[in-house]
Amino acid sequence: MDPYEYDLTPYQERLEETIVNYQIKIKHVTVESTDPPFAYPNKNIIIINDAYNSKISPIFILAHEIYHITQKSIDQQIYAFSPLAKRTEEKNAHLFAIRLFFKSIDEDYVPNYIAVMYALGLPLSMEHLVRQVWLEHSKPFSIN
Repeated sequence: MDPYEYDLTPYQERLEETIVNYQIKIKHVTVESTDPPFAYPNKNIIIINDAYNSKISPIFILAHEIYHITQKSIDQQIYAFSPLAKRTEEKNAHLFAIRLFFKSIDEDYVPNYIAVMYALGLPLSMEHLVRQVWLEHSKPFSIN
């Protein structure tokens, strides 16, 4: 087994629970490989492009889009996934997806935050976010 291959089933199961709880509709389409998935918060729907070409885990992308549905914004009607987005709402969606991953796995399952990045296929541009959540989750300076 590849040392960077992780079972994301618990993460997927947590997403499925959220989808049911919020009654989110998921529609799969096949369009250009450069067209990212997107969310329509006001319609409670996520459109997944099955042809989207990305190294980022589709489960992570789905978690990101779920954030937009569950945290509806009055500022924007549609959100397209982008790993490099600088808007606060996009950063918050990335943080939500990363935090949900940590809530879904056993504490010792991934040895460090770099392994989390490999497990989810995240680019270096997200390293600071993954490290932030890793530190929140691991609490390395807490005394028991």
